[in-house]
Amino acid sequence: MDAVRACPPYGLYLLAAVLERDGHDVVLADLVLDGGRSLMPYAREVEAAGLVGVSATSLGWPTALDVVRQVRAMRPDVPVVAGGIHPTMFDRHVLRTSPVDLVVRGEGEVALSALCHALERGSDLAGVPSLSWKPRDGGVARNPGAAKIPSDELTSFPIPRYDRLPRGSYRSLALETSRGCAFDCSFCSTAYRRSWRAMPAMSVVDRIEAAMAHLDRTRMRTIHIVDDEFSMNPRRATAIAREVARRGLFPRLLYDSRAPDMLADAFLDAIEPFTFRLLVGAECGYDEGLRRVGKGTTCAVLESAAAALARRGMAVRTDFSFIIGLPWETRAEAERTMAFAARLGDRYGVTILLNWYCQIPGSRLWEEDRRAERVHESMYDEYGFSRNLYLFRSGVRLSPADVWHLADAAAGLRRDGLRVEFAVPPPVARYFPREAEDDALGSLRELVRVGAPRRRL
Repeated sequence: MDAVRACPPYGLYLLAAVLERDGHDVVLADLVLDGGRSLMPYAREVEAAGLVGVSATSLGWPTALDVVRQVRAMRPDVPVVAGGIHPTMFDRHVLRTSPVDLVVRGEGEVALSALCHALERGSDLAGVPSLSWKPRDGGVARNPGAAKIPSDELTSFPIPRYDRLPRGSYRSLALETSRGCAFDCSFCSTAYRRSWRAMPAMSVVDRIEAAMAHLDRTRMRTIHIVDDEFSMNPRRATAIAREVARRGLFPRLLYDSRAPDMLADAFLDAIEPFTFRLLVGAECGYDEGLRRVGKGTTCAVLESAAAALARRGMAVRTDFSFIIGLPWETRAEAERTMAFAARLGDRYGVTILLNWYCQIPGSRLWEEDRRAERVHESMYDEYGFSRNLYLFRSGVRLSPADVWHLADAAAGLRRDGLRVEFAVPPPVARYFPREAEDDALGSLRELVRVGAPRRRL
C-alpha cells in the first residue's frame, strides 16, 4: 500500500544524510523508486553491510517483513534494525515474531547514529537511547526513550540526500518544517500528537532554498511540505512565505493546513503565490462529528475557509478531505458529510476527497478497538489486509448496501460536474459486488443546504 508515492520517503533520505555526516558509509535501497521489493539488485551491498535498516509504516509493514526475510536469506549474521511508526508502536511484537534484531523507537536521527557507533565499537547496546533489542538470554530489552529533539536542533540536520535521486524519479521533493501536531484527532495515527515542534522561519527558508537545488530531479519541480499541519502557527507560516518572497525564490509548494488557518488573511495573501496544491482536512460535514473527531472546528468555519480560498482564486488548487464511515456513523450521518462536501464543491469550486475510514494502528479509535479485542497488530503482518472484510467492517459499521448507496451518490456528484474523488472499498467490491445503481443522488440533493446560489446541484 506504500508502493505509490508522490515524493521520496523523507526519513530514509534524511537518515542517510545524518549517518554520512557522522562518517558512515550508507547504501540507499529505495524500493518504491525501484518499483519492486526484491533485494537482488543490492545483493553485493547486503553482503558487505555491517547493519541493515528497514523503515516502514503499518501500511508498508508486509513489504518490510518480506525485505527482512530476504536479508536473512542472504546474510543470517548481519544485524537488522527496524524503524518507522509501525515498529515503534509494536516493537515487542516485531522482535518476538520476525527476524528483526533491533528496533529504534521514535525519532532516529540521534538513536540510529548512536546504534551505529555502538556496533562499530562493540559497546553495550544498553546505552543506546530508544532502542529495543533481543538480549542473548532471550526476551526483549527496551532502553529508555530519548527526549524529543528540540525545535532548534531539527534544523541542525543536513538536507536529505536528494542528490542521489535519478532525474525524473518522483513528482516532488519532501521537506519538513515542523514535527508533530498540537491536536489529537481520534482517527489520526500521527506519532507526535499534542506535541508540535516548529523550526524557525528563517531556517525553514534556508532548507527550502537548499532543496530547490535538487528540483531538476523531480517531474513537477514541486516541494511537498510533509508536516502534519504546515500552518499550525499562521504567523510563522506567514513569516516563511514573506521570507521566501524577499529572497526572490519561487518554490511551488504542496502542504496541509487546518481550516481555521485559512481565515488568517495575512497568511493566505503571503502563501498564495507559492501554493501549488493545498489540502484541508475537513473530515466531517456535521458539527457533532467534528466534535467527536476532535478537530476543534465547525462546519461554519470549514465553509468560511472555502470561501476565503475562493476569493483568492485558490479553491481550484485546494482539496477538502472528508472521512466516510467513522465507527459511530449511520448512513444518514455519512450522507450529511457527503452533502456538506458537495455544497463546498458546488459553491466554491474546491475538490472533494471522500475517504473511507480505515483501521490504521496508533489512532485513539484503533486503540479502543484493540482494547476491545476487535483488532490486533498481527493483522498487519500479511499482504492483503486492505482487502480484509473483517478488518474493514471492524471500523466501518455500515452495511454493504449502504456503501453502494453512498458510492452511487458520489458517482452522481461527478456526473453533476463536481470534482470528487471516491472509490468503493476493495472488501465490499470483492465480496459484495453489485451492478445496478439507485437514485442516491436525489436524496443527497435534498440534504444540501440552500443559501448562496448553486452552480450545478
